[in-house]
Amino acid sequence: MTQAHEPLLGNVAVRRRRMRREVVTIRRKRRTRFHPRPWMIPAAFALVIGLGASVLSLPIASESGEWTNGVDSLFTSVSAVCVTGLVRFDTAEHWSFFGEMTIAVLIQVGGLGVTMYAGALLLIFGNRLGLRGREFFGMELMDTTERDILRLLRRVMIFAFGIELATFLLLLPWFWLDVPGGNAVWKSLFHSISAFNNAGFDLQGGLRSFTEEMDDPYPIAVMGVAAFMGSMSFITVFNMNQLPRGWTLDTKLVVIGMVMLLFVGMGLFMLAEQGDGRILAGMNPIEQLVNSFFLSVNRTTGMSTVDMGLVQDSTMTALMLLMFIGGASTSTSGGIKVGAFMVSMVVVLSALRGQHRASIFGRDIPQAIVVRAIAVPVLGFFTLCLGILLLELTDDLEFLPLMFEVMSGLANVGWSQSITPQMSQAGTLIMSALMFAGRLGSLYIALSIPDKPRTRYRFPEAGVRIG
Repeated sequence: MTQAHEPLLGNVAVRRRRMRREVVTIRRKRRTRFHPRPWMIPAAFALVIGLGASVLSLPIASESGEWTNGVDSLFTSVSAVCVTGLVRFDTAEHWSFFGEMTIAVLIQVGGLGVTMYAGALLLIFGNRLGLRGREFFGMELMDTTERDILRLLRRVMIFAFGIELATFLLLLPWFWLDVPGGNAVWKSLFHSISAFNNAGFDLQGGLRSFTEEMDDPYPIAVMGVAAFMGSMSFITVFNMNQLPRGWTLDTKLVVIGMVMLLFVGMGLFMLAEQGDGRILAGMNPIEQLVNSFFLSVNRTTGMSTVDMGLVQDSTMTALMLLMFIGGASTSTSGGIKVGAFMVSMVVVLSALRGQHRASIFGRDIPQAIVVRAIAVPVLGFFTLCLGILLLELTDDLEFLPLMFEVMSGLANVGWSQSITPQMSQAGTLIMSALMFAGRLGSLYIALSIPDKPRTRYRFPEAGVRIG
């Protein structure tokens, strides 16, 4: 009988599973990056202006319930977004409550800047900002981290809405005495937004601004302080929390320039506009001081307690220079900016001392900043001359009031000698372009000129005769 053979140790065949090569594709998750470009700033402003003009042209936006002319709607939208304040017709009389709300929203968006709101949205949605992205917010933010930018944006929002809220609460009792109820609340809110954002729009009616309040120091002092705070740079205000020895060079120049221009404007009105038949005649010293303060501050805002058509020609000429300078960078005001003016003055003083580099307070100013400071006022001057020339061709107006109007539009001020409603359609479009250029021109130039030269070579030097 045959016995079954037991498997011997070592005779067991072990079948191994054949390992197959597997290819695993790892895809890196791409994060959407935003690459700001200088052209996006005017594009964003143009988009907001276009939307505002479309809404303002609707029948619901006018008091009469009729369609508003497209050119007039566009002009009003540009004036609101560029925080200028020039108007084709009285704001309170032509626009309905819906139209006035639209103008207030456009002022708020244009005052803080479309770029500030865009930056807040970018950071909220998690997009990281590179060096070019920081340039999109202004030169002062270039050396900060993303967390610093977020904190700065939050502080800007709190600062802006805080000043507007305080102005609203201070104006409310005064308006309540005149027009109690919801109208007082709306007027207080509208004028707090207009004053802080240096817009110059008002709801007083009759194209009179605050000329009937010139003997009431309270409201004009409140709005004057709000307008001055709005014309200061946000970054300058935040840096002023430190002791003066801890201030940056930018803060020192801005504070000196703003205070100097404020007192120059006040002195100009108090010295040149006293006497029989002049705008400050008949006022007591307190009223003269407050009105001079209000008018000096409003070289960037456009509100007024006097008829600007009655000021002396000498005063008007000096005011055009003050309007041309404007307020501080990264503020709600227009003009070539105080920083550019102060750097230009430092360049002049350094040249007179025989220095080839601009220096002040023991610091040299970088050559790129000097180039920007020279380019902005020169291009602003040529734009002013071009605007005057074009309006001389389209409208038959007196030269000095026309020049004053062009300067007011280009510097985003809003003062007028009552010739804006008289302009032709072509002249209105020219003024719209000037307001747009004045609002974005200095910022666009600043972002277009790099901090470091793009070429590594230098040409041989050659002299040019000067003087």
